[in-house]
Amino acid sequence: MKRITPNTTPLTEKRLLSVDEFRIYCGLGRNSSLKLAIKAKCRIFEGRRLLIDRIKFDQWYEENTE
Repeated sequence: MKRITPNTTPLTEKRLLSVDEFRIYCGLGRNSSLKLAIKAKCRIFEGRRLLIDRIKFDQWYEENTE
């Protein structure tokens, strides 16, 4: 398993998150967080790199939770 080192920028201030950062942000495992990103339609592909738009995810989450 890849070890994640602390970043100087808090995740709540970043717009685009890597998959590992998104896992930490939503508190789920890799597969569950990827399924959630697909459901929320907040994935962005930059070449082969997958990034998650945190602002789109937050908006989707607010609209779909009670």
